Amino acid sequence: QETQDVQEATLDDLTWADAIIFGTPTRYGLPTSQLKQFIDTTGPLWATGKLVNKVCSSFTSAATTHGGQESTILALNNTFYHWGALIVGPGYADPIQFQSGNPYGVSFKSDNGQTRPDETALNAARFQGRRVAEVAGQFVKGA
Repeated sequence: QETQDVQEATLDDLTWADAIIFGTPTRYGLPTSQLKQFIDTTGPLWATGKLVNKVCSSFTSAATTHGGQESTILALNNTFYHWGALIVGPGYADPIQFQSGNPYGVSFKSDNGQTRPDETALNAARFQGRRVAEVAGQFVKGA
């Protein structure tokens, strides 16, 4: 119910956006079926090259420490490879990454939704978003 008023992304949003960041809870080390279903509708955009050179990134959460966070992010990145997108992960390009520990994308252990993201996770997410926006801005400007 907390997200019932959040507007859902559309294929048009993927077309006009310079950067795309997908986030999903981990389901058995994979993205949720709901996100996968949306991704499966992108075929017409892929077929016409409308997703080529989009700057993309991904993040996730899982119930447990080793709940498949990295494999979920890598699975999302497989989609970006097929699109011809440019994947921008956070790497270790900021000191916060040495605290959060995931160079592929932000991940958070939610303890089955009982734990809210702490300041480390939030700062890592802010850094990842800022990095994606900066790279997209440079790419669009041709810098």
